[in-house]
Amino acid sequence: MVCTVSGGFIPTSAFNTHAAGPDGGPSGPTVTLVAAGTCTIAANQAGNNAYSAAPQLTQSFEVNKASQTITFAALANKTVGDPAFGLSATATSDLAVTFSSTTPAVCTITGSTVTLVAAGTCTITANQTGDNTYTAALPVTRSFTVAPASTGVQSQTISFGALTGKTVGDPAFTVSATASSGLAVSFRSSTPGVCTVSGSTVTLAAAGTCTITASQSGNATCSAALPITRSFTVQSAIVLVPRAYLPMLTNE
Repeated sequence: MVCTVSGGFIPTSAFNTHAAGPDGGPSGPTVTLVAAGTCTIAANQAGNNAYSAAPQLTQSFEVNKASQTITFAALANKTVGDPAFGLSATATSDLAVTFSSTTPAVCTITGSTVTLVAAGTCTITANQTGDNTYTAALPVTRSFTVAPASTGVQSQTISFGALTGKTVGDPAFTVSATASSGLAVSFRSSTPGVCTVSGSTVTLAAAGTCTITASQSGNATCSAALPITRSFTVQSAIVLVPRAYLPMLTNE
């Protein structure tokens, strides 16, 4: 049904007779629009003792669909790993709004529930296709950023001071370094022909350049630190010869 009439007119080509008003005309007709389409109204006068029934007259007109709009608020940014969340939008027609994702690699939608898939830009469109009374609403699109999930891993650095020169024959000594993470630092020698390292103890082996590297490999909460390398010179040992033996060495 497209329209209804009360008070004297007959809707949609019906031919029922309504009572005449005091002046013989229709008694206060009122047309109510129900849906889009063609509304046809028939005018009837059944006559009385003095008048015969009047020929029926009909008039038709088109009832256009009403327009509607969608209200769909902006969406907050999210992070991969955040729980699925619901969407809400309304249409001025009070008809149900549907949602779709144009970026399924980043986010998917089931009904009105959004599930985050990967980092990127998630774009969601709200639609209302209309019905017999309302035209389709203009779609409304909202986008938001999905940030990568936080790994919880922190970076760290090593503090390893410069090392002073040594001489072959000097006693073994210890080296010290600290990591900003508080984790233990390990040491190794890249010149084992000149010096060796056991734990944090350096033993000199020969003259030359000793190079020691401090490392911290990280753990579940800290990434590996950038290794720090220190080098120092190991001089040859100085042999002291008593003066009495110099002539003997010279003769030789």
